[in-house]
Amino acid sequence: MPLRLHRLFGPLLAATLAAGPGGATAFADTESPEPAASAPHPTPLQLFAAVERAWNAADANALASLCDSAVVRVALKPGSPPATAPTLGAVAFLIQDQLRLVVSRRFHVVRLDVDPKKRTARAWARWVGEWGGARNTRDVQVNLQARAAGDGGWLLTEIRANN
Repeated sequence: MPLRLHRLFGPLLAATLAAGPGGATAFADTESPEPAASAPHPTPLQLFAAVERAWNAADANALASLCDSAVVRVALKPGSPPATAPTLGAVAFLIQDQLRLVVSRRFHVVRLDVDPKKRTARAWARWVGEWGGARNTRDVQVNLQARAAGDGGWLLTEIRANN
């Protein structure tokens, strides 16, 4: 049975991250062409808190550094099929391209499910932003998937925005 944590908000995630081991994570410089792989986070909650911080900062390299460099799928335009990115640089490019088109107002994780047997985690987040044109302000659900890495940490394997 998956562990279910509902209605996680930014302050709770930040407090949990600060209290847990590995709370201070160095992200890649946003000006660097290739994001550096970050050390996997010890828990899914800490991983998704880092995603929340990086997204709100519109830091594509920081988001890419949280991904599994072996396999990650990204679809930030709602309704579009996910693209598989073979490198962290490709992940950063896919994320940065869409984050430039949308003025993000808020991004926060609202639900997290962890399946310890399968060593997977899924999170659902709300992304509120100005999409421009006829779309104006939109409130989009973003699905995030992660898996346990070999060294006991967690990395993202999918980032997908839905209508």
